[in-house]
Amino acid sequence: MPKVVSIIGAGVVGTAVGHLLSRSGCTIKSVVARSLDRAEKAAGFIGEGTPGTDPVEAAKGAAWVLITTPDRAIKETCDKVAAAGGFDRGCLVVHFSGALGSDVLASARDAGARVVSIHPIQSLASVKEAVENLPGSYFSIEGDPAAMSEAREIVKYLSGMVVEIPSDRKALYHAGAAIASNYLVTVVDFAMTAYEALGMDRREALKAVMPLIRGTVNNIERVGVPDALTGPVARGDVETVKGHIEALKKAMPDMVRLYCELGKHAVSVGRAKGTLSAGDADRLLEILGQRR
Repeated sequence: MPKVVSIIGAGVVGTAVGHLLSRSGCTIKSVVARSLDRAEKAAGFIGEGTPGTDPVEAAKGAAWVLITTPDRAIKETCDKVAAAGGFDRGCLVVHFSGALGSDVLASARDAGARVVSIHPIQSLASVKEAVENLPGSYFSIEGDPAAMSEAREIVKYLSGMVVEIPSDRKALYHAGAAIASNYLVTVVDFAMTAYEALGMDRREALKAVMPLIRGTVNNIERVGVPDALTGPVARGDVETVKGHIEALKKAMPDMVRLYCELGKHAVSVGRAKGTLSAGDADRLLEILGQRR
């Protein structure tokens, strides 16, 4: 029998997840947003679901209630529905925040529901990209033990893979995701800024580094970490690293510290790869500002 799902929050995640669940055979009962226009637009993309603005009525009669609002509104929304008796006893209440644990859904649990958080380890810039990128992604799940089997079922419907994490380590999990995605963008911006200092146009700089980025990502996928590390740190080229630091001091003095902090961790990766000797590692750490 198809699962009956209500979606409270019609942004990128709610709309994309609703579309994929509908495509996998679930029944989307309701799609709720703050404005009716937005709810109608999301329901139209999903292909089913009654659009509305009342989360309490939407939650009633749903086996799975997905709260896909912004993080700041998850607890408030859950508390509102619970206080008004919107959650059916035994239903599953889910949020999709990477930073928040399932404990923010405590009022739903108190109302007799089971609660869980599900978060895709994926960057979702738009609904279209989310629909394309979510299948094949890993999803973290944590929450009530009685909710785990259905959390896995949701991820299966989304064509994803599951990693179960401890509820008290959610912040550490989210930090890892932010480093892999947000800080990757930040590091690419760092490289582009260096090329801009050479006089390159910013768009040209991005085009110049993209083949290198793709090659590096391919190497990471093919041989893993630390083996994908190349460059002066991996081979213990102390003089080249010195040259980098001197060049940055002249052209981008505010970025020297960032280069050095990244370099220190690269030394650890180089040692793990086995291509960096202990002596060269010490010399690199000395010029990067941290002798070990």
